[in-house]
Amino acid sequence: MSDADAGADATPSEFDQAVTWLQRLTGDPLADAVPGRIRIDEVTDASPRPRYQECRIEATAEAPGVPPTPVTLHVVIDRRFWPRVGQVLPARVPPGSPAALEVSWDALRRA
Repeated sequence: MSDADAGADATPSEFDQAVTWLQRLTGDPLADAVPGRIRIDEVTDASPRPRYQECRIEATAEAPGVPPTPVTLHVVIDRRFWPRVGQVLPARVPPGSPAALEVSWDALRRA
């Protein structure tokens, strides 16, 4: 990758800038979110049926400038991609409200 390409990646697109502006305008806690992760500490067991089930996850949110914060998440997940204790998933973590994070659940499909 050339230096010009690296600089292009560092500048958010106009669309991304507009999204951030709207999030701030509406008071969305994710407006100032930073890239981080969650580490799964505890997860409910999946039952054999049905395919999609509610999952309760106890996790620790971690991101630069954000102290490790315990969070509880309730999500509906395909049991084929059930999370495991110790698994780490990417997330966007708002420094002012770490519990209001956004997890990249698609990472479960790639794990």
